[in-house]
Amino acid sequence: MFSTQDLLTLAGTAVAAVVMVIVLRWRRRDHAGNTQTLADENVCEHLRPALDRVRAAGGRVTRVGQHHPDLPLEIHVEPPFDPQGLYAELKLADPVFVSERNVLYCKEDWCELHPKP
Repeated sequence: MFSTQDLLTLAGTAVAAVVMVIVLRWRRRDHAGNTQTLADENVCEHLRPALDRVRAAGGRVTRVGQHHPDLPLEIHVEPPFDPQGLYAELKLADPVFVSERNVLYCKEDWCELHPKP
């Protein structure tokens, strides 16, 4: 039959699997919260109304980052939104414009608001 060692191994494996699921869920929620906080802290004042409007419509920030120090800060939002429509709706003006990549871009603060496809 089963020895005590076999039973302890099976029980330990079951406990480890449950703990792993709990930790992964906690990390995912924590990462989402940290991403939201990072976006709030780093969005420029020119793009803040656009980010607030997208969030009010049910959007959420999925990624915040900068690929290189010489490139702008990118804030990716899901679900996708229409940058040109949002620009017109909020009557945004210089230094914000809709770039050829179809993102809201602030050339003064080097900040972009991306509709995630």
